Amino acid sequence: MTQESPPAAAMRVVAEPARIAEVRRAVSEQLRAWGREDLAPAAVLCVTEILANVHRHAGSPECELTLDDLAAEGVRAAVSDRSPVLPVPAPGPADWAAERGRGLHLIAAAAHRWGVRPTPDGKQVWVVLR
Repeated sequence: MTQESPPAAAMRVVAEPARIAEVRRAVSEQLRAWGREDLAPAAVLCVTEILANVHRHAGSPECELTLDDLAAEGVRAAVSDRSPVLPVPAPGPADWAAERGRGLHLIAAAAHRWGVRPTPDGKQVWVVLR
């Protein structure tokens, strides 16, 4: 008998500073429901950084967040928005004193893997956390 992963959780979110706390709570609650609360701090950090980039660069704050429990592989979080512009980490080491330019460096440090892929109507930025 094989154990199936819980179904994915998907939600429409608005990438605006006033709504970020609501998204953080939703991510934490979903991971707690899956028994994956150990991954919540990294997941919340990564999702927050991705949403900050959507807010600054995507042109529309509306996006979709999906969470998948990958069993032994960890948890996957993905944010899809309508901008075709792919994020690129700032060159060189992160300037930790700068106001901007650290988000993708933080994601790379917190996630086991991360990436971006074009979609028919924009892009998806994803992270896998272990």
